[in-house]
Amino acid sequence: MKLNINDIARLANVSKATVSAVINDKPGVALKTRQKVQDIVVRHNYKPNHMARSLSVRSTKSIGLVIKEIDNPFYTKIMRGVYDVCSRHGYTVFLGSSELLWEQEEKTMEAFVQKQVDGLIVTPLNDFDRNSQSIANLIERNFPLVMVGQIKKYQTSSVRIDNIKAAKQAVTFLIKNGHTQIAYFSGPSNSLHSEERFQGYKEALIEAGLQLQSKWCIAAGPKFDDGFENGMQLFSGTSERPTAVFCYNDLVAIGLIQALKIQKIRVPQDIAVVGFDNIDFSRFANISLTTVENPAREMGEAAARMVLKQIENPDFILHDEIILDATLIERDSA
Repeated sequence: MKLNINDIARLANVSKATVSAVINDKPGVALKTRQKVQDIVVRHNYKPNHMARSLSVRSTKSIGLVIKEIDNPFYTKIMRGVYDVCSRHGYTVFLGSSELLWEQEEKTMEAFVQKQVDGLIVTPLNDFDRNSQSIANLIERNFPLVMVGQIKKYQTSSVRIDNIKAAKQAVTFLIKNGHTQIAYFSGPSNSLHSEERFQGYKEALIEAGLQLQSKWCIAAGPKFDDGFENGMQLFSGTSERPTAVFCYNDLVAIGLIQALKIQKIRVPQDIAVVGFDNIDFSRFANISLTTVENPAREMGEAAARMVLKQIENPDFILHDEIILDATLIERDSA
C-alpha cells in the first residue's frame, strides 16, 4: 500500500511538520530524528506528492502546455494559439511533449505542477481503460485544467472538433466522386482521434451501402514515414487495390503520395488521397492535398481563454466543452 506523509509521521512517532522538514531538508530537526525519518522514507520507498504541495502556492503567471508530438506541425498551430492569448494576459507558456508515451505525459504534467504553473493545457493521449493519477489529482483539487481533445473517463473542460462527423464528410466526398473501394490509414493505437475518424469512415461506407474491407484498414501511425512505408507495402505488386485512401492526418497522406509517386501511380487519376488537419505544407506539396481543416490555432486560443478563466475564478471551475467546426478543403489530390 502506498504511504502518505501522515503514515510516515505515525511510523516515526513525529509530527507531519517534522516529516515535511526532513523531506525538504530544512533545519531545526535533531540528527537522530532526521535519520529515523529518512530510514522510514527509504524503507517504504515513500515519494512526496509534489502536486498536492504545489497546488497551494501563489500565482506564478505561467501555464504548462503538454502536446503529443513536438515535430508535428498541427501542434505548432495549437502552441501558437495558446501563446498568443496567454502572452496578451502576461502569462509565460512552458512547453512539454509526451511523444505519444503515457508515462512521459504523466511526468510532464507533474513536472509543470512542481514548477508551480497556474494552469495546464493538455492534448491528451487516450485509452478507454487508462487511469491517470496526475489528472485525477488535478480534478480532485479543482486545478485549472483544459484538454484539447478529451479523455472520456475524466470530466474536464475541453476544446475539440467532432472527428466522427468530419471524417464521415471526407469519405462521403470520395464516395460522391465515384469511389467505392476506399482504404483508411489509421493513426496511433492510443489516439481517440484516430478511433473516431475510423468510426466516421465506417459510417460513411455503411450509409452508402458499401462493405468495409478489413484488408484496407491499415494501422499506419501519425508520421510521414508511416504513410510512406505502408503506401509502399499496400500498393507494391498487388492487382487488387483501393481507388482512394482516407488518412489519419496530413503527414501520413503526404508520405503516402510520395510512395505512390515512386511506384508511378498517379494521384488523383489512379488513387485519390484525402488527409486531415490542413497543415501549412499540405497546400504546397507537389500535389496539393485535399484535407479536413482542423482549426488547431483556434482550439489553442479557446483552450487558453478557458484555463485563464479558471485561474481567475478558482472557486467556480466549470467543466465547459467547446466543439469547433471542421471543414473539407478540396484541392488536387482527390
